[in-house]
Parts: sequence; structure tokens; C-alpha cells
Amino acid sequence: MFKILKYYLPLLLIIIVACLRVYFNCMGSVKDACLEKRESIFSDESKFPGKQISKFRERSINISRKYLPSPHSELLIGMVIGADELEKIPAFKEALKTTGTIHVVVVSGFNVSLVASLIMSVLGSKYKMRNLLISQLFTFSYSVMTGFEPPVIRAWIMGGVVSLVKYYGRDINGFTALLFTALVMIIIWPYFLLSVSFQLSFLATLGLIVFGNGIVEGLRKLFKTEAFFIEDLGTTISAQVFVLPIVSYYFGRVSIISFLVNPLVLWTVPIATVIGTFFMFVAGLSSVVAKIMSIVMYPFLNIFTVVVNYFSRFSFSSINFVLGTVPVIIYYFLVILLIFFINKKRRKSEEK
Repeated sequence: MFKILKYYLPLLLIIIVACLRVYFNCMGSVKDACLEKRESIFSDESKFPGKQISKFRERSINISRKYLPSPHSELLIGMVIGADELEKIPAFKEALKTTGTIHVVVVSGFNVSLVASLIMSVLGSKYKMRNLLISQLFTFSYSVMTGFEPPVIRAWIMGGVVSLVKYYGRDINGFTALLFTALVMIIIWPYFLLSVSFQLSFLATLGLIVFGNGIVEGLRKLFKTEAFFIEDLGTTISAQVFVLPIVSYYFGRVSIISFLVNPLVLWTVPIATVIGTFFMFVAGLSSVVAKIMSIVMYPFLNIFTVVVNYFSRFSFSSINFVLGTVPVIIYYFLVILLIFFINKKRRKSEEK
């Protein structure tokens, strides 16, 4: 344990100093001004690239509405560019919250990973520096066009770090890459610390790194199957372990059925997102191609909406539950102790 603390202590100290800096800078009358800065460094639509981002989003929204009905168009818009159009369909937004699937309509690291995977599959070997640079350029462009929100920045930096380290024949564990990414983001824009999406993104990713493989393997042994939904269920549980207290703290409500609904619908998301991304770019060039792509996308979007609407009708689907600051701190302290205990037990079993 002490070796681990010694290894990560400099990075942790820098992050703590940044936290204190933001806290003291945002006390009193300037608190509201700080909160306005927390979500994106490109939030000013009157300047570059904020103006260009706004135009791209507006065009994408209009294209989606032209070829898809509601709520399918709003769902696709959220999946591909992260624009929140759900205020116009409050009933469906409420259904997403109730079933714990609201995260799907927010551009996340998952989208960046999809784009990177597509680019690398076209370019070929991921061990060529040229291919890595092209992939990073494309994912950066996509990240900017979607607003360069904290979860997207996290995925872009973290993906670049991991790819670069592996290119030079080294290995890097997920926790180190995540901590380094957090450090870079906080140095560039300290106000990210106040962002709920920043907190949720890093905690969900930490949950996947710490518990992901173990929970998935445990579920496979429990159900004695390699079915695709097992991995979705495992990743959902892993992420929820870390984000539930924050969700409760900020939103005051927790979904009870998210563990069931997410595995049922998450498999549709990468398909709809990949097709939808191409759809947004080619729709302006050919209406025929756009129509064909919208027809191909519709069944996957429809499955998602039908499942979410069905399960949201149950009265027990979510509960009002608010955690205060002290319980949240205690919860994460206990989780940290659990992580150290698991790692200690794992090292002992490896030594045997």
C-alpha cells in the first residue's frame, strides 16, 4: 500500500492543490461565474471554435429531424453530437432518467473510442506513428465538433496516452493513464473539477478499470454463459458502483432497474452511433443515401425507445434518494479500502 502511495503521491498532491485553488477562487460572489466555466473551454459561441461548433450542431439537428421522427431524432442527436434536445420531449427524458439510461444521450468516451476504432480499422496497423497521429487528429476533430465536453476530452487524452505508450513497447495500467489524464485536464482548465460530467466520467471509468473484468468474469461463471449481455451487465454494475453516490448527491434520484435495462439496450448504441455519425456528414450530399441510412438506423433506435418507455412505467423503477456530503465521502473511503483489500488478496494469490 505504501509503495502505491509513494508512486502516485506527486500526482495526487498536484490534483489536491488544484482542487483547493478552484475552491478558494470560487468562494463568495464569484461562485456563479465559476459554475459557468465548468463544462467546456469552448462554451463561448461567439468565438472560434464555439461558433463553428454551434453551426455544426444546428445543421445536424435539422438533418436528424428531417429524416427521423421524435423521439428517435432527439435520441440520435444526443448519441452522436451530445446536443440536449430532450427538453422538447420531457416524457421521454423522464423515461431515460427513470431507467438509468440518460447517459446514452450524452457524448462520452465511448463515442471517441468508436471513432478511433473505425479510423484504425481503415488505416491498418496501430503500431505506425503516422496511423496514431491520423487517428488522434480525427478523434480530436470529432471531439471539438461535439463540444469538447469533459468526458470526450478524458477519452481523447487517455486514448492518446495509452496508444503512445504501447507504440514504444511499454505497458501502462488503466489507473495510471486515468490519473495522468485527470492531471492534464485540471492543469489546462481547473474549473473542470466543478463539472458533474467530469466527475461522473472519471468515476465511471475508474469503476470499469477496478471492477470491470472481475465482475464480468464472475457473472459468466454465475450464469454459465458467454452471452453478449453479460459484458454489458458487468460494465453497468462496475460503473454504477462508483457513480451512484454522485448521482444521488446531485440529482436526488436513483434508478433501481438500470442494471436490467442497460444490458437490454446498450447493444443498439454502437450500431446507431456509427451509422448516425456517417449519416450526419453525408445527409447534406445525397438525400437518397440519407434516407437509406435513416431506414437502416430506425429499428435500432426504435428498440431502444420501446424498451426504455416500457420499463419506465413501473412504479418501482426509481426512488428518490439524496446522499449528503459526509455519506458520499464515507462511501468512497470504504470503496478505496475495498480496492486495497482486493489488490492485496490478488497479489497473495499470484505469489502462491
